[in-house]
Amino acid sequence: MRNRARRLAYHPRSGIPLRVPCALRNRLLSFCLCLVLAGCTSLSGQRLARSSYGCMEAVVREKVSADLSDQRKHCIAAGLIARYCSATEAYLAGSGKELSDLLGSGDAAWSDWQADRAGVRCARTSASDEDVAACCVSAGY
Repeated sequence: MRNRARRLAYHPRSGIPLRVPCALRNRLLSFCLCLVLAGCTSLSGQRLARSSYGCMEAVVREKVSADLSDQRKHCIAAGLIARYCSATEAYLAGSGKELSDLLGSGDAAWSDWQADRAGVRCARTSASDEDVAACCVSAGY
């Protein structure tokens, strides 16, 4: 049996692989299944908009200050999206933002994704928006 390296074909404009290796495909499917099973219940009990995108957009527009550092903004935005939309939507917003940075003109960074996850953890233990912000600061963001 020969050991041949498999070459992936990439889309000419986006650079996205046309055939995804099985291990990566299985991880993506597992992640999506976890998101579906987690549901869309807000941690605060009050939702800012009916749709997922509308809720995420409303949180960022109404609740997140524009004059914060990038990672603190990621942490607080993810935490508040988890509070007012759902933890699932907070993960989707964070991964969507990094994916758009990766494929667009932004700067994709693993540390931004880590800040998003910290924000969701903060939201799970916080009783108010101020508690989320304080938790993000104490987490180093």
